[in-house]
Amino acid sequence: MYALIISLFILPVAVSVLVLILPKNLSRILVIASAAILSVISFYLLVSIEEPFHFGVSHYMNEVVSVADILLLLYFGSVAIRKKSWLVGLLTVLQFGALLYLLKIIPEEYQAQFTVDKLSVFMFLLINVISGIISIFSLQYIDGEDCSAFRKKYFLSILFWFIAVMNIIVSSDNMECFFLFFELTTLASFLFIGFRKDEISGKNALTALWMNQIGGLAILGAIFFIIHNGYGTATFSNLLAHSSVPGILLPLALLCVAALVKGAQMPFSKWLLGAMVAPTPVSALLHSSTMVKIAPFIILRLSPALKGTPVASVVIAMTGFVFVAAAIGALSQDNFKRILAHSTIALLALMIMMAAVGTPVTIIAALTLVFFHGLSKCMLFLNAGILERIFHFKQTSDMDKLAETGPFTSLVISIGFMSLLLPPFGAFMGKWFGIESLGVLAINQKMLGAFVIVAIACGGAILSLLYFKVLGLLIARTGDHDGVKFEKTKPLYSATISILLGLIILSVLSYPFLMSHYFVPVASQTLSLPIEVTIYGWKLHVGAMALPVVPLLIAFLLLPITIITATFIRFKNVDRVKEYACGEKTNYSFSSFYFATDRATPYFSVIGILFFITLIVVSIL
Repeated sequence: MYALIISLFILPVAVSVLVLILPKNLSRILVIASAAILSVISFYLLVSIEEPFHFGVSHYMNEVVSVADILLLLYFGSVAIRKKSWLVGLLTVLQFGALLYLLKIIPEEYQAQFTVDKLSVFMFLLINVISGIISIFSLQYIDGEDCSAFRKKYFLSILFWFIAVMNIIVSSDNMECFFLFFELTTLASFLFIGFRKDEISGKNALTALWMNQIGGLAILGAIFFIIHNGYGTATFSNLLAHSSVPGILLPLALLCVAALVKGAQMPFSKWLLGAMVAPTPVSALLHSSTMVKIAPFIILRLSPALKGTPVASVVIAMTGFVFVAAAIGALSQDNFKRILAHSTIALLALMIMMAAVGTPVTIIAALTLVFFHGLSKCMLFLNAGILERIFHFKQTSDMDKLAETGPFTSLVISIGFMSLLLPPFGAFMGKWFGIESLGVLAINQKMLGAFVIVAIACGGAILSLLYFKVLGLLIARTGDHDGVKFEKTKPLYSATISILLGLIILSVLSYPFLMSHYFVPVASQTLSLPIEVTIYGWKLHVGAMALPVVPLLIAFLLLPITIITATFIRFKNVDRVKEYACGEKTNYSFSSFYFATDRATPYFSVIGILFFITLIVVSIL
């Protein structure tokens, strides 16, 4: 077992090095084979690991981690000097000073510790399967980039190195190690976003760098507080063991700050929206399976200690606000990738909210959302790349004839949006679980519970409006084409999209199995509580909650009929005429209410800042 876990750390690093030196054809074979191997290992660990697996490393690794921390911060400092960014420079100086002080006070016997439990292997599967699919897609996509052959290899190299970092970060119990790999993901985002080396890419990459550095500084603050106040070693397991100790809320709040920054919650949403200038596989990688999923992962890891605390209440209220605000921000967008980015921020807020509530059902809801959001958003972002490369579309307003010029792409994107919106898909289930279980919160904290339920209802309604608006364009047709002929795309494009589509459909069909054998065991071990799940009376019972199965089966049968009708049914041998009013003159009068969401964004950011300040204040009081 140990060897398999270590292989998830070492194999991607080895591939990262080899793709730089191997010929193109061998690199392609290596990437595809490695993606398959990492996925198989992750699945095997998922079905094999029952109890948490703890392991440490040699004390020499402490020195390696410390040196790596210093070198990384020195690189950030060099970036600040070269790019003349005072924000990056200031945050680097603060991090460097805090790190040097911590290295002096950390006990010598302090060693790098790792814990692989069911939550870790849950993330392993998501990271390696989806990132592997993205890496295969990138083989074709990166060929179309206007850059040197080495830069194309460099892109693939960063991608696999990033996979290794993500595998390690979800296994790290030691917070110093966690800080290092947290900041390595920050470095990866900086390199990815700035890949194209134009002015806007450089600017957005710097924004991503300094914003995520704030999260790293918060982690250092949590480590300092734990060690300085004599709470033992700075590990997640030790923090959870001391969750009842007075004053422990501050490190919990600081770790929540790190999670909220990495999850691009307002006012830090700008870095994730700016990532849209990067090549499309980067958008898929950052938004679906990896980077931003650190946010719900941290809150899930801390949920036993957070539940019922003032810190949790602030996080819940803040993410409820962000869920609505991000959904509103998405409504005015026309750029396809920016629509996906705004909705990602909104759904991340929902995942974090569910994890912060900390009941068994809300933890299951968070896990369900993380899993299905990863699959759906990955498929949607990869299709955004296909729209750019093949159809030369970036705006949704240009897609009104996509159902005729690219029916397969239109069909897949439609299914992607439906999987985030409608039953019987998992994202809908996660929202259902969340709303039903929040009744407990409404009983104990009436104002907060009422606010959150209203926020979920409003945010969900706005996202539904957004998705249906895009769906209407995707299935629109002029009627000039009687037949449907699927377009031909590059083999790697069609293969990766087909795999993702198959995984989404398979996950829907096997949802009761996934619930009982996947989501519930992860939630049970995370909370250290037994959770019962049974199916009887045509209902799926999870604890005290019951999910009716019959309506979901009906939805599963009706949805294909809707899709087939919209995509394949054509009226043949009919005369198509314009509207006829018998010569009568008709006067039309239109009016509407509107507001510019861009003008509201600064106010949303101010509210977000106030929530962050409140988060720290309530942890101190």
